[in-house]
Amino acid sequence: YYFEEFFEGDGGLGIEFRERDGLPVIKNIVKGTVASETYGLYPGLTLVNINNKDITDYSYETVLKKVNKLWLNNNYIYLKFKKPIYTKLLKILNQYDLLKYYDDFVELGAKDIDDFEFIELGDLHKMNMCINDIRKVSTINPKILA
Repeated sequence: YYFEEFFEGDGGLGIEFRERDGLPVIKNIVKGTVASETYGLYPGLTLVNINNKDITDYSYETVLKKVNKLWLNNNYIYLKFKKPIYTKLLKILNQYDLLKYYDDFVELGAKDIDDFEFIELGDLHKMNMCINDIRKVSTINPKILA
């Protein structure tokens, strides 16, 4: 699974990274920046490509310098991220035919079935989930419709 986006605008890009296994992973998205206006971008995504160039063999520091330089010089940049794969979450969502909500659940912090106890009805409404899908989720967490 990948997320890719062409970022363009004035001001800061607004993506803060941390290093994981030598690769840049989104740590935070700064409010009021270009990145904060991008739907589908969330902490945990791993940067793998800049302007159609694979960067997985670059050092973490080199990647940060490249992103900063390109953004400062041009105010646009194409970034491709690898999404985190949570197999337990994928399995449960697939079982209930809810796979299309995978990104939404990851953004909420769900990684496996135990995390469903923290999901509330309001979260499902924000996902624009229909009532039939809400009922499916309530079979996983009966407190949702209780």
